[in-house]
Amino acid sequence: MLLQMIMKDMMKFKRTDPEIAQAVLQKLENHKWYLTQEVVPFALFGSRLSDKEKQDIAAKLHATEKPDSFRRGKPMFPQVTAKTTLADLVGPESHLLLDTLGIEYDWLLQPVATWPRSDDYSKALEYVSNVKVVNDIAERGVKMMTDFANIITTDSQQKQYLLQTVEYNRERFDSFKKQTLKK
Repeated sequence: MLLQMIMKDMMKFKRTDPEIAQAVLQKLENHKWYLTQEVVPFALFGSRLSDKEKQDIAAKLHATEKPDSFRRGKPMFPQVTAKTTLADLVGPESHLLLDTLGIEYDWLLQPVATWPRSDDYSKALEYVSNVKVVNDIAERGVKMMTDFANIITTDSQQKQYLLQTVEYNRERFDSFKKQTLKK
C-alpha cells in the first residue's frame, strides 16, 4: 500500500532530515479522514488497489458486525503505522456506505473479477464514481471567497468588516429567500 511505503520512507528519512520528515508525516496526519471507517469502503471501487487488497477489505467488511445505528458528527481518526493496511481500518462504521445505498453484501464474498456482474456492485460503483468530495468543494468555496473578497476590496480592515457583516446577517436570517429577507 502506498501509505505504508511513504510512512516507512519517512521513518528512514528522519535520520537524514528529521524536520522535513516530520512535516510530511504531519501532512499525512491532516488527511486521516480519508482513512476513517466510513470512507475506507470507497477503496473497493478504485482502480489503484490490487484484487487481494480489495478482497481483504471485502472479507473484513463482511465479517464485521453492522451497528444498529451509525455515529454522527466528527469521525474517529485511526492510528496508522507503517504496517497498517486498509483492511485494518475497516470497522462497524464501514457499513455506512453500502447501508445508505441499500446495497446487499453478497458480491463481497465473490472473487473481485466477478464484482462488475453484480447489480449491487454496479449501483455502488455508479454512486462512488459520481459523489462529490466535500473537501474539494470546500476548497473551491474558499478560493471563490478569496477571489470575491479581493474584487470588493484589498484593504484588510474593510475585508474584516465585510466578513463581520456577512456573519451578522447569517445569524439574523434563517434563509436568504426573498420572503425571509422582506420581513
